[in-house]
Formats: sequence, structure tokens, C-alpha cells
Amino acid sequence: MNLEISIEHKPWNRSNIRSIVNTCVNAVFSELNLNHYNVEICFLFTNDEEVQVLNRTYRGIDKPTNVLSFPADNIDDIESDCGDVCCCDNFGCNICILGSVALAYETVEREVEDTDISFDDHLKHLIIHSVLHLLGYDHIGEAEAEQMESLEIKILKSLNVADPYQ
Repeated sequence: MNLEISIEHKPWNRSNIRSIVNTCVNAVFSELNLNHYNVEICFLFTNDEEVQVLNRTYRGIDKPTNVLSFPADNIDDIESDCGDVCCCDNFGCNICILGSVALAYETVEREVEDTDISFDDHLKHLIIHSVLHLLGYDHIGEAEAEQMESLEIKILKSLNVADPYQ
């Protein structure tokens, strides 16, 4: 698995970002029994201003948000049998580009201040949530939301993180 991590806002350096991202992404793929070989995900750790621009440009919402997920088009190429090699071959290579994730530091920090959840635990939740979006999960409908939240809770529990929905 290739996790491209770009830290463009210095306050993100206060946590062990690379370790947290790696742990969370591996936990998602493990729980879903998905092949992670040759999968690439890009993470951008930035600020409210940059995420607001992305949110306005791609979603038409002119305000910052905690996390944005931008799925690639090759989700169906990821095999659920870990014995098979993921092979997208879109550009003559065997890399599945799953998508990109952008996180806004100030929004995440404000959310943590409003709860009893630690910064790292909240970050783990957001990373898991965003990777599930990259894999095609959503929470628009009630049934979809229940399925996605249930997965989030189960994956977070495997990382010793409490249910964020309680």
C-alpha cells in the first residue's frame, strides 16, 4: 500500500500523522477483507482556508469542513480476496489509485474542543470515515448511514477508540 501524505499546515506535525494514517487505513482494509497491494491513497493535511476552497470548488459549499474525500474511478478493481493482486493498469502500471483525502486542522481542533474525544481518536475516526467514502460507502440514506457508522464503530473498536456516535 502506498500512502502519500502531504502536511501543508504545521500544526498537523503535533501528532504522529504517518503512523495514525497507516494504522487506520490498514484497519479498514483488514475489516473489509480487501486487497491492499498496490493501492494508493493521497492525504493532504492542510487548513480551513484550503479545505474551504476545495469544498466550494467541488461541492458548491462555501465553508470549511473537517474532511473531504475524492474517490477515484477504479473502486471495482480492488479484489476482496487478499490472495489476488489489485490491478488497475489504467496507465500501464499495476497501481490502484483509490483517491484523495483532505483534512482541515482548525475544524478538527474545534470539534475536539467541543467533545471529550482526544485529538488522535477524532483524527482516527475521520481517516476511517474518509477511506470508507473512497471505497464507495456513504451516509446519505438512513440504511447507508447505519451501515457506514456500524463499520466505523467496529473498526475504531479494533483500534481501542470509543464509539464516536454515543
